[in-house]
Amino acid sequence: MTVDTGPISSQLLELQDMDQQIRAIRDRIESFQGQLEAVEEPAQQLAEEVAATEIRVRDLRLEERRLRLAAEEKRLRVHRLEERLNLVRTVREEAAVQAELGLVRRALDQEEQEVISLLDQIGRLEERLDEQRAGMEEVRSAVAPKKQEIRAQQEAIRSEAASLEVRRGLFAEGIERRYLSVYEGLAKGGRKLAVATMTDDGACGSCFSLIPLQLQNEIRSSGRLVSCEACGVIVTAPPDVATDGLTEPASQT
Repeated sequence: MTVDTGPISSQLLELQDMDQQIRAIRDRIESFQGQLEAVEEPAQQLAEEVAATEIRVRDLRLEERRLRLAAEEKRLRVHRLEERLNLVRTVREEAAVQAELGLVRRALDQEEQEVISLLDQIGRLEERLDEQRAGMEEVRSAVAPKKQEIRAQQEAIRSEAASLEVRRGLFAEGIERRYLSVYEGLAKGGRKLAVATMTDDGACGSCFSLIPLQLQNEIRSSGRLVSCEACGVIVTAPPDVATDGLTEPASQT
């Protein structure tokens, strides 16, 4: 599709204006992400606390299980030693079994106390975990409307950007490829401006370096596109004197 967009200088300036609007809109879209992160930060902090507590509870439960298994092994050992005690034949053998039995029973008592202590810690942590989860859900509920509002604004801006990009594409189709290629080559180089209007006193509208008089006259009379020696942007005639731009784009050499 081709669109009649007028003189080349006006076309390039209008295309640049569209590109600047698109960049500004994209920046706004990205800014919404920062707003969402700020709104979500309190809930995110609580979520991290919940995760840390969950890990602590899990680790304590694993330790409790390990101690329970170790205690069970010692109970079996106590049982075997007690059976062995009934079979001893000498005082020395009985003393040895009694000594070993005493050691195993003390170790068993210690592990059982540790299990009780761990269960107490787990109980208190689970209470804290319930409180943290409740607080997290409360904060999430409180910020949900604000998040929805931000996302709605973000989607509206995305729709605006998409519409403008379509318009920009259609508009660019109406620009001769030779001029469009020069413009896009400059624009993709990361410049803030690819096209600038020459000022009334004959300076580049981007860096304000003075343009030689001969080129000033050519720009005003023929609408010729000239690259600024100082900053490299395309310098066009002021809108009131721009022509159809039928000459080739040229760089000042």
